[in-house]
Amino acid sequence: MQSGPTNELVLIESRSLRDQTIERTDVLDKVKALVTLPNGFHVTTQMVATYFEVPVETIKSVVEDNRAELEERGYRVLRGAELTEFASPFGGPANLGLSPMARSLALFTRKAVLNIGQLLTKSEVSRQIRTYLLDVEEAQHAAPQFQIPQTLSEALRFAADEHDRAESLKAELASATAVVQELTPKAEVYDDLIQHGANRTVGEVAKELSTPERKVMEGELRRRIIHEWRWAFQKLRECGSTQYTPYAHRTDYLVLGEEKYPHNTRPDCWHATMRITPMGREAIRQKLDKEAAKAQPAAAPRIIAPAPTEAEIVSMIRRGA
Repeated sequence: MQSGPTNELVLIESRSLRDQTIERTDVLDKVKALVTLPNGFHVTTQMVATYFEVPVETIKSVVEDNRAELEERGYRVLRGAELTEFASPFGGPANLGLSPMARSLALFTRKAVLNIGQLLTKSEVSRQIRTYLLDVEEAQHAAPQFQIPQTLSEALRFAADEHDRAESLKAELASATAVVQELTPKAEVYDDLIQHGANRTVGEVAKELSTPERKVMEGELRRRIIHEWRWAFQKLRECGSTQYTPYAHRTDYLVLGEEKYPHNTRPDCWHATMRITPMGREAIRQKLDKEAAKAQPAAAPRIIAPAPTEAEIVSMIRRGA
């Protein structure tokens, strides 16, 4: 199924259709590999322009015309102390492609990049993204065409076919029930892999690593990640919530998940959840195992008494030992 040029442009005009397809960020990498900052979560304006193969000014123009919508997808501009703190794990603003005189940095999430692709008209890459999104949307809503029987014989034949189909489905359902029950736990694991890429929150990892002999508490694990092992840093946001961000040299252990958390006081405040990768979980496991091994007391050496002498044996007999 291929969407024509006219249908492909409907995303540009329809905000509701853009909302329906905004979660399909997987389309970005299916059309073309998207390069992100080392934290795996953010993209700069220059990176967005490179991805869509258009000038930076074109991206800035789309942002200017649709800023409110893009901010709902996670777009934001850092300035002052917030910019300095964000750039610090990367070695400073220069490593983000900024000039020493830069006073601000615009950041896009993957949803914001997809939003640009929905709106941008002067890019072949964006056209392919819109076409792909519409093809998926049409496939999900496509319904089989039902032909109404026109004669009695056609109606009888249709009823017989439906009866045979129903009996066949019953047999297939009965034989598949046992298989479904067996595969359900595996399916849940695969769904989780698709949603989070095998990454886990700190609380989930704490539960995963806890044993009857060793209780791993979420708060203690978070304290070690931030303060003891220094894998990430924390910042108190204006809304009063704490944002955790991995340092650039530990993005193999920690990543930021793209999620938006509404607040009663700041409904448009954007937060990213810090998640631990499989490599990070293994590193934590090794650290905990090493600490447990050190905590075990060393076994006392076994002392073997020397064999008694003949005189000692005689003395023991006399004492009635």
